[in-house]
Amino acid sequence: MMTAAVPASAAAATPPALSDFQLEPTNGNLQGIVDQLDAQLPKLGVQNILAQANRDDAPKGDACTSPAFDTMTRPVVRKFCFNAGDNGTEEWYPQGITTVADAQDDQQWGTKQAILVSWYDKQTAPVKGVRVSFLDMSTGNYQHVLLAYPYTNSNGNPSYEPVTTPQAGDGSSVHAGGIAWYGNYLYVVDTRRGIRVFDMRYIFDIKSATNGNVTDSTKMGRHDNTYYSYGYRYVMPQVAGYSNPGGLATFPPDYKCNPDGPQKFSFLALDRSTTPDALTTGEYCADQGDVNLNGRVAQWPLDAATGLPKLDSDGMWRATAAHRLPKPRVQGALSTDGRWYLSSTGGGTTGPGHLQAATGSGVLTTDGPEHDVAIGVEDLSFWPGQNDLWTVTEHPGKRIMYSTTLP
Repeated sequence: MMTAAVPASAAAATPPALSDFQLEPTNGNLQGIVDQLDAQLPKLGVQNILAQANRDDAPKGDACTSPAFDTMTRPVVRKFCFNAGDNGTEEWYPQGITTVADAQDDQQWGTKQAILVSWYDKQTAPVKGVRVSFLDMSTGNYQHVLLAYPYTNSNGNPSYEPVTTPQAGDGSSVHAGGIAWYGNYLYVVDTRRGIRVFDMRYIFDIKSATNGNVTDSTKMGRHDNTYYSYGYRYVMPQVAGYSNPGGLATFPPDYKCNPDGPQKFSFLALDRSTTPDALTTGEYCADQGDVNLNGRVAQWPLDAATGLPKLDSDGMWRATAAHRLPKPRVQGALSTDGRWYLSSTGGGTTGPGHLQAATGSGVLTTDGPEHDVAIGVEDLSFWPGQNDLWTVTEHPGKRIMYSTTLP
C-alpha cells in the first residue's frame, strides 16, 4: 500500500544545525582608523550627550500618546514620544531598541538612565545609513547620533562613510533591525552580513571640531580637510565587525527565509539570565506555510569583563544554542530565565502587533495566548527587576517607545 507524502506545511519542525551559526571577526584596521579620528576630533560621553539632548519638544506625560495604541490590549507601563518631525518623517524608520538595563547590571550610566533606538534611512540619495536616538528617561529629551564606517581616504587621511550593505559606498542603508547596548559597546545587526560593533567611548562632536561642518547636510566624511556629517552633530564610527564566513548571505525575495545555512540577522536582544550573558539574534520571515521556514533564533556568548564577544580558541564567534521559531513574521525575540517572548506583525499599518510567550529547546512552541499590542511593533528589550518589555513602533504618525508587562 502506498502512503501519501506529507506536505511540507504539515511536516514536523526540526531543530536547526548549530554549525550554521558562526561569525568571523572582520575588524581589519577599524580601531586604528578610529584612533586617528580620535586624535583629530573632539568627543563627548553618553551622559553629557543626554544632558544636552536637543530634541526637547516631544510630547511628555499624558500628552505622549499615539494612534499606534488603538489596538493595544496590554497595560502600558512607561512611554516616550518622538517629536512631530521624527514621528512623521518618511525618510527615517525606527527599528531596534535597547536600554541602560542591557548596558549595566546597576541599570545606570553615571547618573543617567537611557533608551536607545536605531533608525534606518529609507531614501536612496544620499543614503545616510543608520542613526541612533539617545533618550534621557528623566526628561524625555533625546539626541540623534549618526553611525559611520571608518576608512582611509585617497590622501591617506582618516574619514568615514554611511553604514551600508554592501559597504562599498554604493549600497543601501543597513536595516539596523535590532540593537543591544552592552558595557561600552553598541551591537547592531546587519541583515545579510552579521553584527557590527560601535564603541560609546568614541562619539565624535563634529560641531565642536575646528574643522567640522554641520551646516552642509549633503556631505559625510572628510572633504578638503573638513569633516562633514550630513548635518548631524555627533558621529559614532564602527570599531569591529563579525560576519558570515561566506560573505553576504543570500535569501529568497519577499522577506522569505531559508531553512538552514547562514542566519538572517533581523533583530537583536540581550539575555542577562544566562551564564555567560548572551546576545540573541533572529530572523524575520514571511509566512511560507512551512514550520521550518518561520525563522530561527540563536544565542551568542559574551565576555562580561570586556563587553566583547566570547570567542572560541580559533577566533570564531559561535552560537551556543539555536531554535526554530513557532510562528512567522517575528519582529523581535528575547529570552530570560528560560522563557521566550516574541513580537510579531501582520496587520500592516492598521492591524495590531502581537506579543506571545514561547518555550522549548531546538524547536520553540508558543506558551499562552497571542496578545494584541501596538501597531507596527518592532524589536524587544527586557528590563530585569522591573520585569517589563520595551519596544518601539515604526509607522509614520504612529511612532512611540513603550514598555508593557511580561505576558
